Parts: sequence; C-alpha cells; structure tokens
Amino acid sequence: MKTHRSIEPRRKHRLTRLGFHFLFVGSFAMLGGALRGFNLLLVLAGLLVGTLIMQWRWSKRSVEAVSVTRRSPEEAFVGKPFRVRYMLRNHSRLMPVWMMRVEDRVESVDHSSVAVAICAAPVISAKQTVGPHCDLLISRRGRYRVGPITLMTTFPFSLFCSQQIVDDREEFHVFPEILTLRTDWRRLLISKSGGMSTTGRRSGPSEGDFFGLREWQTGDSPKWIHWRTTARMNEPAVRQFEQQRRFDTCIMLDAFRSSTDERLPLASPDSETDAFEFAISFAATLMIHLVGTPSNRVVLAIASKTSEAIIGAGSVVGKRKMLELLADVQATRQPDLREAANRALRIAGAAQDLVVISSRSLADARIADPLLNETIAPWTRRNAFRWINTRDREIQRWAIRKESSSVDANHPADQAAVEANQVRETATLEMEASS
Repeated sequence: MKTHRSIEPRRKHRLTRLGFHFLFVGSFAMLGGALRGFNLLLVLAGLLVGTLIMQWRWSKRSVEAVSVTRRSPEEAFVGKPFRVRYMLRNHSRLMPVWMMRVEDRVESVDHSSVAVAICAAPVISAKQTVGPHCDLLISRRGRYRVGPITLMTTFPFSLFCSQQIVDDREEFHVFPEILTLRTDWRRLLISKSGGMSTTGRRSGPSEGDFFGLREWQTGDSPKWIHWRTTARMNEPAVRQFEQQRRFDTCIMLDAFRSSTDERLPLASPDSETDAFEFAISFAATLMIHLVGTPSNRVVLAIASKTSEAIIGAGSVVGKRKMLELLADVQATRQPDLREAANRALRIAGAAQDLVVISSRSLADARIADPLLNETIAPWTRRNAFRWINTRDREIQRWAIRKESSSVDANHPADQAAVEANQVRETATLEMEASS
C-alpha cells in the first residue's frame, strides 16, 4: 500500500439547508420579540442562535482536529474489487470526534468517467487513528486520477457543514482483466503441430512439484531415494517430480482495430471492440502466468501507435511495467508490427519464440503489410511462431469468454470461470463503498 504525506488542507464552513431554516426562524423570532416586546420570542431566538453557534464551533473544531491520508493499493484490475483505505487521526487530547465522512473524487485521465468514493468513520476517540475503507470496482482499463480528499462533518444537528479539503492527487493504472485459462494452456503453448511454437524447454530433472513414488530405475539419482518407503518395502523407491518447463517467449500484442473512434467506450458491445479488449486481457493473463515463474524469460512487445518492448524475468517491477503498457494501449488502424518485432529481436534475440495476439487473422495482417513475412522470418524458419486470433473460435481452447456458450461442463477451470463471470458487472464505472 502506498502512503502519502500529509498536505496542508483548505477548510470551508457553511450553513446547511436546515441551518438556513434555523437562522430564518431565529431572526424572525428575534425581530418579532424586539418589535412586540415578547420576551418568550426573545428567549426562543436566543436558544436558536445559541444552537447555531454551538454547532458551528463543534463542527469547526472537529474538522480542524482530524488529519486524513490515503493508502492506495499497489495493483488494480478490471472487474476485480480493490480497496482504498483512509487513515483518520484525531489530534485532540480530550475531545472525541463523531460522524466524519470522507469523499474522494475518482476520474479517468481522459475525463470520460467520474465518480466519488465515499466512506465514513462513526467515532474517533482522542489521540486515536481509524482506517475506514472504500471498495472500488472499475470496468475500464487505463489511467485514473484520485483526489482531492474532502473530509466533512455535520454532527450533531446538521446545521453547519465543516469541510477539510486535502489536495492529495495521484494517478494509478487499472490493469486489464485477468482471464481464466484452460488447464492445458501450457500444452498448447509447447505444441508443435500445425506450425505452432515450441516455447517449452526443460529446466532440469529435479525441478518441479512432488508427484509420487515409484520403483528404482537405472539412471536415477541416489538423492531421490525415499528411505522410509525403501525400508518398508525392502526395495529401492525414489521420489518422482512433475517436470517443469522453462518458457522463453516473446508476447506481441497487435493493437489493431478498424474503428478507432475515441468516443467509442472500451466497454462497447461492438464485437470488434470486444475482440480487441479480449486480446489485451489475454496478453496480460498469459504474461502474468509466465512471469510468475522466475526461470521464465518473457518479453512483451506492443504494436500500437508507438511500438514498445520490455523484458521481464519474474521481478515485480518488470511485471508492473508490462501491465502498465497493456493498460495504456490505444487501438490503431495501422499498428507497426515490424517495428515491434525488431525491438523484441534486439532485446531478446531470435532464441525466444514469438506469440502474436491479435483481433485479426494473420492473412489480414500480411495483406496490410506485405513486408511482414520478412520480419517474422527468424521465427518461422525455426517453427517458433504462433498467431492467436481472438476473433477465431480457437481462442476458446486457451481461455474462456464471458459470453461463450461452448463451455465444457466437466472442465474444472470452465466451471470456476462461469461462477466468477456471473458475478462480474460491465458498467462503465461502478464503485461500492463500505465503512
């Protein structure tokens, strides 16, 4: 969690609508009592004005005694709730504070989505720190900005509203949605049939998870012997491990979309937009699964309006930079695939396999760029090239679409994905606040 330093706040104090009514009645009673000589009206006016003064002093002192800071999460993904926590510190030595409300403005950098995150602290004792939180659910990837933070109270009579505005602004990325991969996605990635790539390489005979026990075979290492089982069966028995593979892969995202109207929302029901966003989510999902193993060497290349490439080998910083690139991807009619491939080639060399994820077919890409075959020749000559079209039905062998009806009921990953997708929402920007 990121903690931000305290910033000198601005304070505002104003009457509420109920306060204006109170003030009007008090002024009317004071004026009537003074003109008519009715002492009861003057007493009533004094009570009303005294209540207003007490409310003003109490709410003003409460706001001045409390400081607020924000703790934002390290990662935020589309369709997955993430928590923003606010630390409220009461600096008063004697006076507790009641009914403090926190409002934090949340908007996308392009100002297409605006909302307010709200949470509250019922009571803050003297010299106490509380941490109310707000759970946010955002359904569009990209960069967002939070701030300023408004701390307010109308306790006890809601006659005055005292506010403390902290100009604490920060930007954060909402990463693409993480999909559910099929259980056999690794087998598909290392398959050679049909011109597919061979990205899997063995990482050593002793690596992997413990699988079971078996009889001794010639060539087994003595350190694999399970001595208890050997003593019980009076025959040599060795531990068997599930063989792990090392993936040296370059994942290239083809950010092609024929309709690049900036006014078109990312959550548009347009099928081309869905395929484009699905390609980004699939690239992010595949990258996270590969980078999660330290022995893997993964390069992410983006072919968009500007081509970029970055390498990651299991580090948190590298994974975050890759996700930020995917969150900022913009669609274009003419992505520069050759430049992205050349950047990836300079970073990792031709030893890595190339997996291109796109919302169009390879034939369409070759028609749009006749020199593409020459660029990908270092990979095609080694049979280390794969083109994955997210508009093709083959994508269902890799991951599960939300709207996909061809789900295997006996597939455990499919069942889990269906249950997860049923509770996800597709609004432009939704937020759930809790205290």
